Amino acid sequence: MSSATTERSAPGAPVPQYVPTEHRVTFAGLLRSEWIKFWSVRSVVTTMLVSVVAIVGLGALLSWAVASSLADPGAGRTPGPPGIDATGASLQGAQLASLALAAVGVIVIAGEYSTGMVRTSFTTAPGRLGVYAAKALVLAVSVAVVAGLAVFAAFFVGQAVLDTQDAGASIGDDGVLRAVLGHVAMVVGFALAGLGLGALLRNSAGAICTVVAAIFVVPLLLMALPESWGGEEVRAYWFSNTVTNVTTVPQQAEFLGVGAGLAVFAAWVAVLLGLGAAALRSRDV
Repeated sequence: MSSATTERSAPGAPVPQYVPTEHRVTFAGLLRSEWIKFWSVRSVVTTMLVSVVAIVGLGALLSWAVASSLADPGAGRTPGPPGIDATGASLQGAQLASLALAAVGVIVIAGEYSTGMVRTSFTTAPGRLGVYAAKALVLAVSVAVVAGLAVFAAFFVGQAVLDTQDAGASIGDDGVLRAVLGHVAMVVGFALAGLGLGALLRNSAGAICTVVAAIFVVPLLLMALPESWGGEEVRAYWFSNTVTNVTTVPQQAEFLGVGAGLAVFAAWVAVLLGLGAAALRSRDV
């Protein structure tokens, strides 16, 4: 049988006063919190890994297919490298991975709405925009580093494969480094666009479907738009088409130039992020 003893203050002793400590939320603290949350969500980590595999694996596979066709030319063809875009062949995987990375951007914010965790985040930082900015910065840095390494790896692996048929490109060739970095800028921009749409729609499935349509479906539909209705201008200024010449070595006259394309693409991303920020401030959780 045990007995419990309770300490009592001596008669006349002052009662200790507990003063609550005020903890100020800083942007550095928000960044640390969002970094931990980003890399703690299994679906985010899995999608990032899938993106790396897609960028490197598909780039190597397509480069191997091109090299094989050069090694065994069909009837009527002469051996040797035709006018192929060696850089584009090795980076095709980044085009597909951009969808997965855009989905990561959606999950980062819309996933918290589905679980209810966003209430805790906004209670900690009532201004909301600090949380949103921290999410955007963590997302941009994470995608830039992970996808950037994968894009460069895909390029060098692909060129090594193509060099077996003397068809590879060098990173120092005209337009090659710009195209490689352009793919990195593209996937980061798509991820941030996904974040903006996720904040705006607050539904993962709806936002992912919207960003997929914006990247791949709408450009195909715009090809049927008559020139008399401004089809050429609409196609050139459409979101995913603006980076066409940024990500390719051979330039296509029907699309915006590198500088203009980057500027318009950045404007698209900024508008989508701005719409998401406005929705955060004006709508209840």
